Amino acid sequence: MDHSVKCASHDNTSFFCLLTTMPLAADQRGGGFPEIKIMLRIQSPALIPLPLLAPLTMVVCALFSGSALAGPGDVFTPYVGIVVSHDDNLFRLSGPEEALLRLGTSSLSDTYRRLNVGLAIDKQISQQRITANLGLNRTAYNRFTQLDNDGKDLQVNLNWHLGTHVEGNIGTTYVESLTPFSDLRATTERNLRTQKRLFADGAWRFHPSWQVRGSVAQDKLNYALASQRGFNRDLNTEVVGIDYLSPTKSSVGIQAGHSSASYLSSINNYSQNELKGKIDWYATGKSRLQFLGGYVERKHDGAPERDYSGTNARVVATHALTGKIGLTANVYREIGSIDDLINSYSLNNGVSLEAAWEISPKTRLAAQLLNERRSYAPNAALVGQGGADREDTYRRASLIGNYAATRKWSLLLIAYRDQQTSNQTFGNYRATGLSLNSRYDF
Repeated sequence: MDHSVKCASHDNTSFFCLLTTMPLAADQRGGGFPEIKIMLRIQSPALIPLPLLAPLTMVVCALFSGSALAGPGDVFTPYVGIVVSHDDNLFRLSGPEEALLRLGTSSLSDTYRRLNVGLAIDKQISQQRITANLGLNRTAYNRFTQLDNDGKDLQVNLNWHLGTHVEGNIGTTYVESLTPFSDLRATTERNLRTQKRLFADGAWRFHPSWQVRGSVAQDKLNYALASQRGFNRDLNTEVVGIDYLSPTKSSVGIQAGHSSASYLSSINNYSQNELKGKIDWYATGKSRLQFLGGYVERKHDGAPERDYSGTNARVVATHALTGKIGLTANVYREIGSIDDLINSYSLNNGVSLEAAWEISPKTRLAAQLLNERRSYAPNAALVGQGGADREDTYRRASLIGNYAATRKWSLLLIAYRDQQTSNQTFGNYRATGLSLNSRYDF
């Protein structure tokens, strides 16, 4: 295949890239291949500064124009995919009674289709590696057509190296999608959510057995629905740490972190400080144990009664039973933000298990179980209104099958069962779903 790329700017906010693909040889049976042209428009979201996005986009286009991109190891891969899903409780409602109240119908189920098109990029330049995904999607529902939406998924990362002892990543992501109703059950309307992220991290191995590392990130979360814009937030995070590295690949370290979040309503703004230990232990050639945990303190502006201090930790254990069967277990206790009219955060205690079986080089089967208990703290503006007593238990069981039909065509099948029990009115629900994803890489 012979490829060429042409890029141009437009109105100082976006760039257009035109990929032209011309086969080197005609198909003697079909009389030849047509020229294929793909137009991509990369728009600069508010979080991604144009001075950063513009040069990055032009550099990527310049790198691939005139490159030999055919065959295994392509660096420039257009793709298309379709997802067909059915869910018997799309809005995560407690039952027909709540459905009648919110929807005017007792039916909870729907089937929807999502068309994905995009471009994946993977380019090695000496020690540096650029990866990117530029994706667009369109989702259409059979019954609840008011939820039909267009989505976007932009990811760009530069894995950089300075010599043999300093390396890191710098990148950005931009995702626009429908808010999952399991995350925000206060509404059954179409509520698009935009997530933007800028990040950079680096590590310096100043001694064969020691390294220092650090990272910074800026996250923005915005909702399109006017009734949910109070949940819009900006989050800034900084982490620094030092690790001891053993000759067996194991490591142990310590890290300090700080984060600050600002909301539309400043009373829910908070700052968080944490000090954690970090362990990565290769117990045997088949077993690995990872730990990150320590002390976390969160303080809310103007609402000290909502402050939190205590331990947060996560343990991840992996073990290869055989060369084709692996087990993974997670146990955690973590504080997290939540988008809810009444609660400002939750303390989550959970455990998850996964068993994966590589049946063949083309086929993989995995089973997953999750159990999580969530204890909520009320929104600072609603202290004393009963939210402090809310407790939820969330369970999920899923079966995932992957099949690589050819080198370019793959299938993914997911079956799942969700269940939540709560001490709040309309807090319980059950949902069962099935999703088939087919993707073709050109």
